[in-house]
Amino acid sequence: MRRLKFIAGSVCLGLAGCPDDEPSATGTPMASGFAEDADAGPATGNDDADATAGTAADDSQQSAGTAFSGELSGLLTVTYTPAHPLFDQDQVGLAGGYRTSEVGWEGAEDLYSPVAYQLGLPTPPDEPDTLLPAEALPVYDWGSDSDWVLAGNGMKLRQGEGGPELQACLLPAGDYPLYRSSTAMGVPEDCSPPAENWLPGTAYDVVLYGGETFADNVLLERVTTPAALTVTAPDIAMFNLGVPVDADLTVSWEAGDDPEARIIIRVIDAETNVITVHAADDGEYVIPAAELGALSLGPADLVIARERTDGVQFTNGGLTVLGRHERWGFIDLF
Repeated sequence: MRRLKFIAGSVCLGLAGCPDDEPSATGTPMASGFAEDADAGPATGNDDADATAGTAADDSQQSAGTAFSGELSGLLTVTYTPAHPLFDQDQVGLAGGYRTSEVGWEGAEDLYSPVAYQLGLPTPPDEPDTLLPAEALPVYDWGSDSDWVLAGNGMKLRQGEGGPELQACLLPAGDYPLYRSSTAMGVPEDCSPPAENWLPGTAYDVVLYGGETFADNVLLERVTTPAALTVTAPDIAMFNLGVPVDADLTVSWEAGDDPEARIIIRVIDAETNVITVHAADDGEYVIPAAELGALSLGPADLVIARERTDGVQFTNGGLTVLGRHERWGFIDLF
């Protein structure tokens, strides 16, 4: 059976070559500038002790629906993926970037999937318990490189000063100044945070290194990770679990109590057609057989994620942080 090429245990961030829908990586990855090791390489950002000089004047949490102010539009996706049948280790990955506020991100919040999996996933519907029927995966629109803004050499979340950190480093991909985690050879260890640094349902500080673009920002407890996701049905631990397309598929999980969290369910067939569901976090969603029947028979991927989005105002604009706790299942449609 043919399994989708982008799920093979290692993501594109740690590989030398990537499909055409990701900008090809060129040049030598930049060092993070945060490592204590003097041999880590050149750094352009300040250390944490100096970063508070750029702390935003308004320390309140960005309210839902409130417009950001400033010339920059930032995006950071942080994804935690527990071990699954194709990879036996927990993983955490980050991808972020800045664009001008005029361009923004056009409603996109997930930058990690196109960077790590080469998946330009459809934007989930706004309303809960809403399903988008099967459609071909779109090609991710990277836009013009002139729309992207180079800042400092990192973005990170930290659980208080001296606490666990989740860090994305400036690792340019072609002309695109991307901030990402990576396991590639030669990349500083800081840029590949251990999975245990992800703590579910936990408030994190946001640290933005601005380089010559803006003063460094340390913004306390601005982002909360989603609670851990436990899937109870179907049995995603079973590889190639048979799923009939002439019957409804019930997806069940332990319900959450965070009003800011949502459940996103996707079924992606081997021809890269995808069903996308935004479900209320109440513990169950039923995908009708009529919708499954539009997918190709054979191997497919079932991705279930609890997501939470936090808006963070910083000195020069707004940062949207998407936290994802995602579970992968590998099914066989028949």
